[in-house]
Amino acid sequence: MKGFLMNALRMFRQDDTPEAPAAPVTESPKRRLTLRGIVQLGLVLAFIAAAVVFSRAPTEEDIARPAGPPAGAAGVPRGAPGQTGPLVRIVSPAAATSTLSVSATGAIAVRGYVDLTPQVGGQVTEISPQLREGGEFSARQTLLRIDRRDFDLALEAANADVDAARSSLLLREAEGDAAVDNYRILHPNKPVPPLVAKVPQIEQAKAQLAAATARANTARLDLSRTTFALPFDGYITASSAEVGQVLTRGQPFGQAFSREAVEAAVPLAPRDVETLSPLPGRSARLRAGDVTLAAEVERVAPELDPRTRFARIFLALEAPLPPGTFVDVEIDGPPLPDTFVLPEAAEQLGSFFWVVRDGQLEMATPQILGRSDDGIVTAAFDTGEGVVLGSVPGARTGLSVQTSAAE
Repeated sequence: MKGFLMNALRMFRQDDTPEAPAAPVTESPKRRLTLRGIVQLGLVLAFIAAAVVFSRAPTEEDIARPAGPPAGAAGVPRGAPGQTGPLVRIVSPAAATSTLSVSATGAIAVRGYVDLTPQVGGQVTEISPQLREGGEFSARQTLLRIDRRDFDLALEAANADVDAARSSLLLREAEGDAAVDNYRILHPNKPVPPLVAKVPQIEQAKAQLAAATARANTARLDLSRTTFALPFDGYITASSAEVGQVLTRGQPFGQAFSREAVEAAVPLAPRDVETLSPLPGRSARLRAGDVTLAAEVERVAPELDPRTRFARIFLALEAPLPPGTFVDVEIDGPPLPDTFVLPEAAEQLGSFFWVVRDGQLEMATPQILGRSDDGIVTAAFDTGEGVVLGSVPGARTGLSVQTSAAE
């Protein structure tokens, strides 16, 4: 550097030495002095810039000395002495028992709808306010009434037939007893023949009484059916019944569904079904907007969807939601012992992991069991000095690296 500056000074001195007289020129002395000053100033600035650049260049000693602070200083990454590989962050996971959950999206559905069908026909005399679309009703709550007068008369007639059949039976039994007594007087040591005892007539009368009783029970049942109700709590989805309308036996006039029939239908990929197997009885959580409900897997469809090749599972809810509501579902899986939970950043492109062993990268391909909110769940494996987080420029097996523990 010193030699360079000395040469520059000599050049300045040479420029100041008077030259041999030349042919006279017409240029004025003042103009010549101005041009020479500009040239000298430019040369001075160029030399100063060159001096700054050369002063910042490393010396031979600097090049020979390893970069970075002395070994053992605070904050210095670990690595072999003189190691200059890339710096990587690592984690050292601990094996534990993990619970894997599967997230999916489904919809609220109704297992089955019930047609509102009267079991007797007649004119509607009364309708409950709940017998309208959107109405909510309780089990055995009266929803409508049918004119019962015809059924009252039918029951009275059936009861009269029962009384007549009972009287006929009593008469036949009395006649039989009298015939038996007369026969024994005339034939004391002989058995009484069935025809004499009027056994067939008595059996016929008993059958007639049973038939009359059955007709009376049918009439009584029909009378009770003039009051229309359902045996479950539920909701009305459609109804065309009105007061004064004549309903026909066996012809539906509306539709309803039970609260117990409301369930969540959720499609699951076959790999998720395998992860959660066995599915029935698994606990789950459903979220629909701001509402979160507990649920339980009730059953699994035996067939895959022919278009998506997904399985359909059905969950029972602790409280019903409107059918058609989209829900986010999280299903808890079985406990998995001896597993690691690694950050998502640890997984490399190609579903493998880098681990550091003896200051060098080594590829690891453990079994990935699934993913949770905390990270990737894998079977426990030998992590060496730690698992690398993030990508490593120029990564390859055997690449020397420096490590620092991730926070």
